[in-house]
Amino acid sequence: MSITFTREDWKMFRNMETLCQKAGVHREYIPRLVVKELVDNALDISGSCELFKSNENGFVVSDSGDGINPDLIETYFSINRPMVSSKLLRLPSRGALGNGLRVVTGAVISTGGSLFISTQGKTYALTFNEDGTTRMQHIADWQGTGTRIEVNLGSLQITEQDLTWGKAAIRMALARDSKPFKVKTSPFWYTSEAFYEVCNAAQIDLISLAAYFHKTDKNILALIENTFGSSPVPLSNELSFEQTEQLLDFLRSRDSRVKANSLGQAGDFAHGGSYKKQTGTFTVRSSRGRHDAEIPFVAEAWVQYHDNEDEDSRSYLWNYVNSTVAATDVRISYSKKQVTIWSGGLYIEMKKSRPGIYRFNLITPYMPITSDGKAPDFRPMNDVIEKVMLAANKEQYKYRVKTSNRGAKNEKELILNNLPAAIQKTSGNGTHIFSLRQLYYGIRPYVMEALDKEPEYNYFCRLISEYENDYGEIQGMYRDPRGILYHPHREDEIPLGTIAVQNYARPEWTFNKIIFIEKEGYFASLKDVKFPERYDCALITSKGFANRAVKDVFDLLGETDEEITFFCVHDADAAGTMIYETLQHSTISRPGRKFKVINLGLDPEEAVDMGLQVESFKRTNRHRPTASYINWEWKDWLQEKRVELNAMTTPQFIQWLESKMEEYGHKKVIPNDAVLQSKLQDEVEHILRQRLAQKLLTEAGFENRFETALGELSEAVGEYSELRNEVEEALSIRQDRHWTAPIQNRAEDIVKKIC
Repeated sequence: MSITFTREDWKMFRNMETLCQKAGVHREYIPRLVVKELVDNALDISGSCELFKSNENGFVVSDSGDGINPDLIETYFSINRPMVSSKLLRLPSRGALGNGLRVVTGAVISTGGSLFISTQGKTYALTFNEDGTTRMQHIADWQGTGTRIEVNLGSLQITEQDLTWGKAAIRMALARDSKPFKVKTSPFWYTSEAFYEVCNAAQIDLISLAAYFHKTDKNILALIENTFGSSPVPLSNELSFEQTEQLLDFLRSRDSRVKANSLGQAGDFAHGGSYKKQTGTFTVRSSRGRHDAEIPFVAEAWVQYHDNEDEDSRSYLWNYVNSTVAATDVRISYSKKQVTIWSGGLYIEMKKSRPGIYRFNLITPYMPITSDGKAPDFRPMNDVIEKVMLAANKEQYKYRVKTSNRGAKNEKELILNNLPAAIQKTSGNGTHIFSLRQLYYGIRPYVMEALDKEPEYNYFCRLISEYENDYGEIQGMYRDPRGILYHPHREDEIPLGTIAVQNYARPEWTFNKIIFIEKEGYFASLKDVKFPERYDCALITSKGFANRAVKDVFDLLGETDEEITFFCVHDADAAGTMIYETLQHSTISRPGRKFKVINLGLDPEEAVDMGLQVESFKRTNRHRPTASYINWEWKDWLQEKRVELNAMTTPQFIQWLESKMEEYGHKKVIPNDAVLQSKLQDEVEHILRQRLAQKLLTEAGFENRFETALGELSEAVGEYSELRNEVEEALSIRQDRHWTAPIQNRAEDIVKKIC
């Protein structure tokens, strides 16, 4: 038999686990949320606030207002009270719902803490009853002004970090350019349903309620009296939904829309860095009535890069709503010169960024929320927030470039101007060879110092290729191996890097075809069935796109007199088609290659016809480039689909490749007559030389003479005693030699004494 449980909503405020649900934050952030709620109230009351730690577990918030009415303290700080709030009246002020003081009280209860309130000449200690009510006790007289609230959170330690949200709100309120909102609420800010809830909760007469709205005058008051009766004017909560819609009609008919710029701002000097501001409006649709809400808002952004940033520096995000920190899980990350902000309805990518502190503030009379804890939903404002953040980031980036040590030189000019110095430094003044990546790190400090940005490696590589095309190869520079060349018949593999390519010589009359295969994994299967030998075909791969070393090999092979045909095998995806096109066209550093590359596929239409497994992925905003030979239909298909060569089984792949080779002709390597005759002559001479030598050695009694000489070696045994010393001495003189070299020299000396 199952048991059902009934729990009143207020009881969720007295347990830390459920309090986090009502507050909308992890328990780690409960202390800073409690601080923020009390600071927000103080700033709403007097516009200023003092905040400081009182002890290890406590803090104090005070303001300079008129002080809380003592008659209301027990009500305000009881967790079982109904939601009492002025926030249903939409204004661009701090907070969104009336549970802030209940969260404060619940935090004190759930941690076994204490709460003291000083106001209007007295200090009260609050105690909390099991039924959710609160009782206050006068414990001392107080000489201060305004309200002073001291909170101790029992089992929770209060750190300076827990005060940061409150201090941030104070800083925003006291900013030099801070401009508060000074007019009343607008009837255009409410849907039919929202206005009905205001009327239902206000419990005042209609004329008193109308006085809270923008541009209410005597004419609208008279209209209310004539429509709803004047003896007496009814309370707002006595109206039906249809009547509140009619009242909203009346209020809108005599009012005008409030411009977003009048909502106020925190301003340029609220924070450091670059500041930008944008305004916008979003609509909240009515699902029951006929009135939609038009919500204006101001979006402010501040971006400030770290002074000493690097790849490992962290970026930080502060997001505010109406100048107070919003308790939401909006996140920020930095990678490869790009900052990304996401979650909470936002997704913003800022390229050309640096690690730093990123802030935005929304000022609005109504913020959509997603939980009891007031977590904002920024979706309706995302476009404007993105625009203002990008603008602030762009200005900060330009500022850093402008104030850099070297002024406004462009990246290309900086690289080329400092290239000779970087080459000298990287090579040790020309005494050592060096890699392309080492040269990149040699040039990197010049660019970062001048432009406050890191040079892109791919751009640097392209620039170096252009430089070598104009001025020749950079002496001593090599490119790391990133591929393999396999020779048929010889069964050897050569790593493809600059040094290996420079020393490469094509073996004569060994292969007349070469296949570039995107997937290195197929090499073993092809070698196992003797594919390279059967087709006199070399295999080459560079683990994806054809790199510089592979192109260099192609150029070297293309410059020989022997016939050769190049084939390309790749995945049926956008990148695969570009591999073929990259190989087909001339490289920047070696223009005008003398051969044509033949595309064997796999192309998308062929893969689909073969019934191979098609992979789908989400189409992105960035267009995936495809080769020019692909028609428009398959270009579009390749934006979200692909087929890998690996979709074929090994037998299927070999059969497919063999059929392709047969289609283009299967011609074995057979040299011309002169080469054939020369080869025959060489082989005859070699065999003849071996046989004559063997015959002469036998006739001369070579074996007997060798055995006799070998026996005489016993006389030299005593001369081996100092062998280790001789080897050590020889290697100390020539450290580049192997230990077998002095052994060979010693052996020659011994043999000289015998014959």
